[in-house]
Amino acid sequence: MADAPLDAGLQAERTELAWRRTQISLLVIACLALRDHHPTVSLIALGTAGVLWLRQGRRYQRSLAMLRDERGQARLRTVLGTSIALVAIAVIAALDALGR
Repeated sequence: MADAPLDAGLQAERTELAWRRTQISLLVIACLALRDHHPTVSLIALGTAGVLWLRQGRRYQRSLAMLRDERGQARLRTVLGTSIALVAIAVIAALDALGR
């Protein structure tokens, strides 16, 4: 079992699919925000989804390289940026709910 073959691309593929689900979720949030007349939330969600989409190919190639080299680090800027965007969306939505 110690010499099991390397999972050549499936781990990177699963990571890419997780980021794609995040993008789709952000697009749904943007559409719902537009329906409820929240342009700020919609712009934040659309902008974040767009940045994630534009960087998807590079992120996938980097994941493959980390697997090949058997070392790597999480991309702090991507994770932190997405987290900040989601917190901003939640705060804006909560403040709006309190104001109604």
